[in-house]
Amino acid sequence: MKLEHLLQAYKLNNIKTELKEMNNENEKAGVISFTNGITASYLLDNEDIVISMKIFFNCITQETLTITNQVSHVIQVLNIMQNTIMLLANIPQKECNMILEKLGLFDNTFQKRKTNKTFRT
Repeated sequence: MKLEHLLQAYKLNNIKTELKEMNNENEKAGVISFTNGITASYLLDNEDIVISMKIFFNCITQETLTITNQVSHVIQVLNIMQNTIMLLANIPQKECNMILEKLGLFDNTFQKRKTNKTFRT
């Protein structure tokens, strides 16, 4: 998917984005900022198609730490992850939710898998 189309799709899904390009002679890359503590880095090919993307987010809200703000932050993170997967993989929401479940986001195994991968040699 072209970067401009991805940004338009985010806008259609009411996800605010701010783009910071970091292009050089060899590669086109940049950062998309969504909201406090949620960003994504991307890499483009010669035709401005997103070929790689990593999403970074803080688990704890950067606003006042209340249960309402924390729940809202988690919902934003999941919404951005879900929309990104659906848009880049061109899959429906049901399949995307299956991917998120397989990643372990809802059964508390995501952290365990992440830790296991980090310490593997």
